[in-house]
Amino acid sequence: MDQSKTVTPARHQDEPPDGGRDDRDPWHKHPALVATIPVVGALIGSALTIVLGQADVLPTAINPAPPQTTVLSTTTATATTTATSTVTETVTETPTVAPTEPQGSSAPPVVAPGNLAITVQMTTGGKIGPGEYRAGSWPSASAQVLDVSGRYPGTGCYPTWVLKRGSTVIKTARSESCRASFPFNADSLEVRGVYHLTVSVVTDAGAKGTGTMDFKVT
Repeated sequence: MDQSKTVTPARHQDEPPDGGRDDRDPWHKHPALVATIPVVGALIGSALTIVLGQADVLPTAINPAPPQTTVLSTTTATATTTATSTVTETVTETPTVAPTEPQGSSAPPVVAPGNLAITVQMTTGGKIGPGEYRAGSWPSASAQVLDVSGRYPGTGCYPTWVLKRGSTVIKTARSESCRASFPFNADSLEVRGVYHLTVSVVTDAGAKGTGTMDFKVT
């Protein structure tokens, strides 16, 4: 037997050649390469998500729309106020005939020395309004006489009465005392119109005074 020949041991059919190295294994099954595949996939997925999100391709849940912006509009209104002024003019009529009626006063009248303050008063018989009497009525009149001290004269006081309707004298009378009343006759106020009653007073001390009263008969 020739010992110079090299004897090659028999190889099992399932045993890879070259000492166990399998040339059929592909390169992409290398462990280090396999470990980098998920990382590369994640990077690609992130890039696709950004690109598709900008192109509005992804669903709303993945690519939510930006929050809405509310724009407030401010309107300035200019109000114009118009002031209206109302002027009321009061016209005062001048009465042609205004019957007068004496008004009482708590303070004594101011009387100059030598003069008398006289107020004519009439009863209410037949009176139907302020300064107005019914035709045919029968009132009476009296005079309140005060001297400079504001009291009834201490000496003799003598009144003279004159009743007129227009310029017509209806009745005259004289009394021994200023406290005496002036009675109207039954027919003194028969005619309708404006009447004028005057009383003139003189005292023993020489003081004088006159009082008047106008009234209407209807």
